[in-house]
Amino acid sequence: MGQIHFKAKLPVHRWLAVGALLIGLATQAFGAAPYYEGKTIEVIIPFPVAGGSDIWIRTIAPYLEKNIPGSPKFNFRNIGGGRGIPGMMEFALKAKPDGHMVLVSSATNYFPVLVGDKAAKYDFRQWKPLLVNPVGGVMYASPVSGVKRVEDLAKAKNLIYGGISAIGLDLIPLISLELLELDARGVLGFSGRGHARIAFERGETNLDYQTTPAYNATVLPLIKEGKAIPLMTFGQLDDQGNIVRDPAVPDLPTVPEVYEKLKGKKPSGKFWDTYKIFMPSGFAVQKILWIKAEAPAEALRLFYAAADRLEKDKEFLTKTDKILGGYPLLRGDRLEKTIQQAFQIDAETQRFVREWVSKKYRVKFD
Repeated sequence: MGQIHFKAKLPVHRWLAVGALLIGLATQAFGAAPYYEGKTIEVIIPFPVAGGSDIWIRTIAPYLEKNIPGSPKFNFRNIGGGRGIPGMMEFALKAKPDGHMVLVSSATNYFPVLVGDKAAKYDFRQWKPLLVNPVGGVMYASPVSGVKRVEDLAKAKNLIYGGISAIGLDLIPLISLELLELDARGVLGFSGRGHARIAFERGETNLDYQTTPAYNATVLPLIKEGKAIPLMTFGQLDDQGNIVRDPAVPDLPTVPEVYEKLKGKKPSGKFWDTYKIFMPSGFAVQKILWIKAEAPAEALRLFYAAADRLEKDKEFLTKTDKILGGYPLLRGDRLEKTIQQAFQIDAETQRFVREWVSKKYRVKFD
């Protein structure tokens, strides 16, 4: 058999290039290893353990591990305190663009930006939303307060609400108390909503609120034991942008409904205008899992594909129903525009909120 001879020899670097191309083609033929195979994804949670955001991500993470090719492991790091800002800054400053660190956020992290708090030096435009979960919120009272039903709020005295910060998600319940003109005051400084609930259980406060995941997991047992009285929700939005009853807790009235019960008229005034601006950003896109915008497209695609699979996973839908608050787990890429719009506020409302919280809750702005 004759031999095949090349007329000219290729330089070594050309042979190396050809070899690399052949290896690449072979890898594609046999299938490249999944991007997250053998990897650990670190999850920054800017709140203490047992709060709503913590419960949320720890519940869905095992299902993400199963549905993201390569079965990456999720490692959680809680950074509580500081109104959630230290945890947010940890992600903003230390997350690399490789998709191996993600961040859980809630409205407590959004509001410092909305009110112009200079300590919140993070920019949501630099991140991409992977998963989004609309969340509701439920306010409830201790029977010791004398409140047995929502109508009793009009005559209740010395209601004490426990919260984290006047410029975090607590802003919505605090605005609600002002709107309803209740004899209530806020005691702030708790490191998380879980700690605020514990204070309620100890009798240190008599009015509390939890997001629907934490409400279903930790407050419903208190209600069954007669230790808590459910009052109202903050509502959700319909397709026309109207505040309607929360589909996860449809038997409870919304804040504006309670206003009508107590006042005999529809809500109006500056606190009502402020409520309408902050409520959507607080709940319509309440829980978000973020990744750096520079992360590989493959990393984002794998999370979005996992969300699509979980949407049809009966076991996931059944076992996470209470924790997700009765809401779907949504793909972040389909809500980017909505999310960015929810973080917008006009200068007049921002000025009103800053002046109010500065005077009543001694919040200092730089």
